[in-house]
Amino acid sequence: MHLQVYRSGAGMGIRLDSASAFAGAIISPYYDSLLVKVIASAGTHERACNRMARALIEFRIRGVKVNDFYLLSSYCLCFFCVRELAYS
Repeated sequence: MHLQVYRSGAGMGIRLDSASAFAGAIISPYYDSLLVKVIASAGTHERACNRMARALIEFRIRGVKVNDFYLLSSYCLCFFCVRELAYS
């Protein structure tokens, strides 16, 4: 398998950790399913959540099966983006 299309979400406040994610990269059938780790930061929790959502929307990966739609759906609906969290 190889990545036919790879475009990452990027921009201010977005950090990507990826070792071999680029268009044309050959992916082993035994690959670690974490191709790219996305980290979002901003001055407020709400802005960081918005940046993460935007970055996930901008990703385009073709050639291997990915769960980007699931991640975006889960992320936008999950408790993580709710401001009333109790941190311990």
